[in-house]
Amino acid sequence: MCFKIYSDECHSIGKGIICKFAIVAATFKKIRRRIWLILNIAVVFWVLIGVICLQVPPYEFWPAAFIAFSLPGALALNFLFLLYWILRKSWLLVLPLSVMVLGWNYYARLAAINFKEEVPQNAKTLQVLSFNTHVFNAYKDVDGSEKQASMDMVDWVATHPADIICLQEFYSNRGSSTYNTISKIGTRYGRQRFFSVSFVDRNKADIGIVIFTKYPIINKGVIRFGESHNNRGIWADIDVKGDTVRVYTAHLQSMSIKSQDIENTYSAIGDEDSFKKESRNLARRLKKGFVARGRQVELLLEHIRESPYPVIVCGDFNDIPFSYTYNELAEELKNAFVKAGNGVGATYNGPLPFLRIDNQFYSESLKAYEFETHYEMGLSDHFPISAKYILPSETVE
Repeated sequence: MCFKIYSDECHSIGKGIICKFAIVAATFKKIRRRIWLILNIAVVFWVLIGVICLQVPPYEFWPAAFIAFSLPGALALNFLFLLYWILRKSWLLVLPLSVMVLGWNYYARLAAINFKEEVPQNAKTLQVLSFNTHVFNAYKDVDGSEKQASMDMVDWVATHPADIICLQEFYSNRGSSTYNTISKIGTRYGRQRFFSVSFVDRNKADIGIVIFTKYPIINKGVIRFGESHNNRGIWADIDVKGDTVRVYTAHLQSMSIKSQDIENTYSAIGDEDSFKKESRNLARRLKKGFVARGRQVELLLEHIRESPYPVIVCGDFNDIPFSYTYNELAEELKNAFVKAGNGVGATYNGPLPFLRIDNQFYSESLKAYEFETHYEMGLSDHFPISAKYILPSETVE
């Protein structure tokens, strides 16, 4: 009898402990769920603020540029929250899913997925190549060690089948057999050219931006970005088999960040004073670039809006797709990579991965049907990009 009473008491105590554990577990689950929900809401606000900051000119409020610059991180976290709520089988997945649906255009800037399209037989097409040549590495060739690499780069550009070739940081020295690029790329292949020289170096070499074309140039001009001598845009009206297309190429303010600056920042981690110093140095350079490019892109767009012809705008814009510079262009023009490319499309060949800072934008009346980032040409600090277009008179919707 005593054993039975003792057994019943133990059973009651055991049930009580289990119940308490169940209550604690349920409470913990609610707290955890609430914490994740709060974090998800914070990420949603981060995305919204980032999108708003894309519209803010950096020269009016420069911190907005840094917030916009962080937007890829917010978009990635939002996607991870979607996966989390799916795995939890929670209805709260509607929160990150809504952000993805409403902000799909911004997700498309991160990576592109497109399928090959059939081009009508009677379509009038145009292929355009854009490439920051990094002066064909001429300044690295002091002792002749880069001569072969420079020659390979020049030959690659010269033999590319593009109808129009837009080059930034172009270098030409008529007195050099290696770097007489005007002749090697243009004259030898019967291409017309429009070369705007930014400055002449001590070797009497011309440096600037250039448009080469196998079709006639019927008009041309230069867009000067204020006091900047090295950065500018040029344009050329080109007669493509009876249709006129205005082609721009531009080189906007550099980020002014060298690989050594990044390495110094990484190596300073752990040393608070040194890290602060290097971080501030990077921030100052980024700020300077954001502000300068904000003004430059507006000058470029002012000219584009006045074009009587469809436009293709190529260049090294030195800004990622989550920037005021890119956003201003994307609001008025289509992006060839987004519409016809695949993958991440990184164009910067340097220590910072996944940066797409070279682009081709184009008018609504044109249609991009093929886009390629040429990773096989890795001799510059940029990768070349090329796109194929269908001209307006033959565009098939």
